[in-house]
Amino acid sequence: MSNTITVRLVGIGLAGLLTVAAAFSTTVLFQASSPGSDLEAVGGAEMIIDLVQGQKTLLWSAISGTVTGYTVLGWPSNVDGHDLGGALMIANPENGLAGVIDFGEKPMSAIFDVSG
Repeated sequence: MSNTITVRLVGIGLAGLLTVAAAFSTTVLFQASSPGSDLEAVGGAEMIIDLVQGQKTLLWSAISGTVTGYTVLGWPSNVDGHDLGGALMIANPENGLAGVIDFGEKPMSAIFDVSG
């Protein structure tokens, strides 16, 4: 009888763990080291988002989970002695599995919000 109770408790614990793992939510970061450089994955981001970079666009696809939103930040610039912040793009993709970001230049960073 006690063996049956132990097996059931282990089964309940395993089911709870799988439920938590399936409902994860995380943010992943890709960052460039200098203007014109390619973005590099930070903290294992390449395990969640596959990123292909062009001169003006980013092609992304979700390896794990669904992308619920992304933020892309450009490099700050100086025009006629005035410091300007970098361009900013914030979007919620229609298709959370893959997409193209047309940013117009190589960005400073890209942050993806991913849910499981």
